[in-house]
Amino acid sequence: MRALILYSSTGKLDELVKGLESGLRSVGYDVQLMEAAAALSTPAVSAGRYDLICVGSPAEGLFGGSIAADVNAAIKHFSRLQGRPCAAFVKARLIGSSRSLRTLMEAMESQGAWVQDFAAVGTPADAYRLGRRLQSVQQL
Repeated sequence: MRALILYSSTGKLDELVKGLESGLRSVGYDVQLMEAAAALSTPAVSAGRYDLICVGSPAEGLFGGSIAADVNAAIKHFSRLQGRPCAAFVKARLIGSSRSLRTLMEAMESQGAWVQDFAAVGTPADAYRLGRRLQSVQQL
């Protein structure tokens, strides 16, 4: 099974992404990492070659509710995202994580993604547990 982790280059997500990657690998996924800014510098990225797409963003805005602009643009840059099993995650913070998570899921679902799991993750261990949990997503 192949998974893609698309994440923002802002918000210091590197450690969370590594935790998620480890969790996914531990349950048998072959994982590719892609920064959102890098995705935008290529022709449209096809989601069709992945069994699972994970998208991560920092929670942005004074009280949350916003996601990173590079992630929002990269989601729109994907092709064949319709019906693809996906997961969304944001970097947890005291206020606004759930609002940002809803915004991220709405952006993904507006492109046809099938968001099956989501989380506000605060530590690499939380991200690892999310990755392990994603073993149970339904494949097409």
